[in-house]
Amino acid sequence: MNTKNNTMKVVITGGAGFIGSHITESLVKKGHQVIVYDNFYTGRRENLAEVISDIEIIEGDIMNAETLEKAFKGADLVSHQAAQLEIFRSTDEPLFDLEVNTIGTLNVLKAAKETGVSKVVNASSACIYGQVEGITSEMHYPRPNWAYGVSKLAAEKYCDVYSDYQQLPVVNLRYGITYGEREWFRRVLTIMCKRVINNQPPVVFGDGEQVRDFIYVKDLVDLHNIAMFSETANGQSYNVGTGVGTSIKELALRVIEASGKNLEVLFENTQEGEFSKLVPDKKRNTAELKVMLLDVQKAKNELNWQPKTKLVDGLKNEIDWASANINRWEKVFYSKI
Repeated sequence: MNTKNNTMKVVITGGAGFIGSHITESLVKKGHQVIVYDNFYTGRRENLAEVISDIEIIEGDIMNAETLEKAFKGADLVSHQAAQLEIFRSTDEPLFDLEVNTIGTLNVLKAAKETGVSKVVNASSACIYGQVEGITSEMHYPRPNWAYGVSKLAAEKYCDVYSDYQQLPVVNLRYGITYGEREWFRRVLTIMCKRVINNQPPVVFGDGEQVRDFIYVKDLVDLHNIAMFSETANGQSYNVGTGVGTSIKELALRVIEASGKNLEVLFENTQEGEFSKLVPDKKRNTAELKVMLLDVQKAKNELNWQPKTKLVDGLKNEIDWASANINRWEKVFYSKI
């Protein structure tokens, strides 16, 4: 491991994506040498604008083991953020989802081990838990409701094998609903934000009582970086959320509050799997989660981490960014549309 000036050479798969670009930016600002490895399917070079002259970019896919090994050669650490993220695609094409999220992660682990990487941080998901009631700790038995959750859970188990038996420490971070600047345009929050920017009321599907744990991207990055450089985190899995539940109905009200506009919430009786009549191109998820609420006490206790950003403040940041970059949110993103 390169210890000169306490700097590391870090490869970030998916480093041009929403979360990956924030990780890239934070590590560059800390003085580390960063290589972004991305196939630019959802990642964008614009996301890296602030640090583009300070990083190396390798255009490659995690399904290409040979290219991965070349990218990892000489690296100290790997942050694995590349993934297939779409719930609908995981349902329609579970084999594709499995290949990217599970086999792709296995490719990353194998390449990291063979090139002498010292540690991997793996982006997992709270979707591994499935339908639960109340707050969920890391000890909760996982029973995913979507193929996406299955592929991410399987990826975690390969990470555990490498941690326990292959002398490659891996940390699994189970992300809640992450929001903030550069978020891609598909999820309900981005659609609400765009509507209020355009002086339209936010739309809620059903009664809006579904509960989610919204974590601001920079708070997530703080935990990621602590986990990356802490030996305490080696071989562990951590929830990444706030421990605070927000209903979708309340979210709509908070978006209006953050925008400073005088708007009312619209409710639409869209069924699961159906397209909205009020929001062009937006589908309601099938097997929709009633509750996603994460117990984050483990990360607080073991890594001395604390989420700092209030929801309304994070929403203001996202709305300000989206207002200045509204061209980035032209169409709801589905790979099959």
